[in-house]
Amino acid sequence: MRPRPTDPFDKEEEAKGPVPFAIGFEKSNGEAMVYGSLVLGVIFLGASFAAGIPLLALAAIVPLGISFWHYPMIEKKQPQLGANNEGLFVERIGFIDWGAIRSLDLKTTSVRNIELTSLNILLNRSLEASIAKKQGFPFWKRIMMKNWKRHQREHGRDMISIQLHTLTKKPEDILDSITAFEASRPQAGQ
Repeated sequence: MRPRPTDPFDKEEEAKGPVPFAIGFEKSNGEAMVYGSLVLGVIFLGASFAAGIPLLALAAIVPLGISFWHYPMIEKKQPQLGANNEGLFVERIGFIDWGAIRSLDLKTTSVRNIELTSLNILLNRSLEASIAKKQGFPFWKRIMMKNWKRHQREHGRDMISIQLHTLTKKPEDILDSITAFEASRPQAGQ
């Protein structure tokens, strides 16, 4: 049986572009750290008040601080990485313009039997000049953990390294989704 010819007026068969996506942390990676530290801090505070030992209350600062630092790993409805026609979304940066991305590269390292994968995004200009739409966020998020690091490169260019092994999708699938958007954008001069 021959395949059916495509109908150019059939809307269901319209060429589909890349599919927008937004992904967050894998909650199971952070639950033990956040909730375990929180419980330990509350135990220290409770023991401090019950026994009348103020030093135990000071000791509670460390586990409560660890819980606060790792809170973004369990935060619901907050994507860490995404892509759509506006650009590449990185949490606490915003949308990076597709035209500002020079290259994308996956880097995998192993620690014992654990694979750690990061996405290196080399920009063709500074990060500030690459942002198409800045994301607003509360001031206290400045001291919480973030999923990316900024590296200053030569000639005013920046590189952003995003940890992918902590996210809900496989690193290869993330890179495929991002490169589909990058490939679909109009090239300069078209």
